[in-house]
Amino acid sequence: MIKIKRLFGFIAFLALGSCSVKELNQNDLSTNDASQIVKQLSNSIIPVGDVTDLANYSSKPYRSKGAGYIRKDFINLPDNRKLTFKHRNGKDDSDELNKMITNLSQVGGGQITIKKGKYFFQQVTLKSNIHITIEAGTIMELADKSRRKRFLFAIGTEQDMPLVENVRIVGLGTPSNRPKFILKKKERLFIRAFNTGYAKNVLIENFTIKDELTGGTAIAFNPTLVNNVARRPENVTVANVRMSRASQGYGLIQTNVGKNMLFKNLACVGGMTCRIESHTGRKYDLGVSNIIINNVLSIKGKAAVLLQPHSVENGRVIVDVARSEGSAWTLFLRKGFVSPESLRREPGTFSPASKFSNISMISNDYSARLSFKNLKDLPTALRTKYEKPNFRFVTNDHNYILDNSGNPDRESAIRGPSVAVICTDAPYPMNLPSEHNISLEGKLEDRLKVIDKTK
Repeated sequence: MIKIKRLFGFIAFLALGSCSVKELNQNDLSTNDASQIVKQLSNSIIPVGDVTDLANYSSKPYRSKGAGYIRKDFINLPDNRKLTFKHRNGKDDSDELNKMITNLSQVGGGQITIKKGKYFFQQVTLKSNIHITIEAGTIMELADKSRRKRFLFAIGTEQDMPLVENVRIVGLGTPSNRPKFILKKKERLFIRAFNTGYAKNVLIENFTIKDELTGGTAIAFNPTLVNNVARRPENVTVANVRMSRASQGYGLIQTNVGKNMLFKNLACVGGMTCRIESHTGRKYDLGVSNIIINNVLSIKGKAAVLLQPHSVENGRVIVDVARSEGSAWTLFLRKGFVSPESLRREPGTFSPASKFSNISMISNDYSARLSFKNLKDLPTALRTKYEKPNFRFVTNDHNYILDNSGNPDRESAIRGPSVAVICTDAPYPMNLPSEHNISLEGKLEDRLKVIDKTK
């Protein structure tokens, strides 16, 4: 539960005028700096400013409620294990960086500083005890190699390889100059910044991701087979990352599997900020457990948080401070289903210990993104605003596909008005806030705080 205390003084008055002003406790979103301010509407905590800015919302502590990265710093590290990597004038640097990582990991690990510059990487494989710092002003793009799925960095994704432990990759700088990952669309390939599998104790912090409505979530967590047993990542923190132009079917983070994971201070323009679903884990009956989501924002997208259990019985998910601005929903909570490949032959669930608090939305017209198939989730009063000629297909989105008759596929992205702060058809118990504790601002006509399709 977030503890809050009143801030008095001129700084707070200037920041928010007549709004009630609060400061978040250091153990949750912020430091003790007086710039850490929020406003209070309908009893919901609402962050102010760029939620991904380290100056306003600290990435520390890296753990909350038993989830997240356990900090393990090197002490008295010799100089030969503190290395610098420099770019080579626009050439593919993947092999050189992989060689440095492998050699350093073999002697017990160490630190690598990637100097400011423009780099081209693909499938840089992080190994145990590697800590990477990337200087401000750095730009990273995918090298042009032929692969069905293309990733900048991979952590523990190789089959039948040992656990990858104690990995951190941290960007330096402010939101205006911190390292940028550029994800350019190439045919219909899956594009990612990070793909993570059998890994433990991982930190990803302080980056900007610029997408082109590509296929694939930018930071993904998937099972890895080791001796025919599916393994999942544990003790992971992703903090202070912003993504722009995400495809409505994807977004910033997707946890197909994972345990004890903390996602905080995140923003995504388009798509979904945190997509918690047991998709690639369903054929192993493996999902998520103890996922903590704190201070996340969706802008002109689908939702800040999606829960979709598929056929897996998942553990708890705790969401505290989630907001959308011009998106379709803030929380999108779905019932489970059984697919042909599901190992467990019952619809999935999330633990009844899951909890959601401080949920808010600024509603808008014609800026939200959702799938054509989601028209059925809209209340009648809003459906006409999503029907021809009012809605617009997002034709450059990865998920825009025409069927054999020339009609858009059910996954095709459409643009329309915000719908509701929370939409749920989940029959499993969910600790949702009361409507009194949900904030809805902006365009209010025919908008709802909660659409509960189980009633």
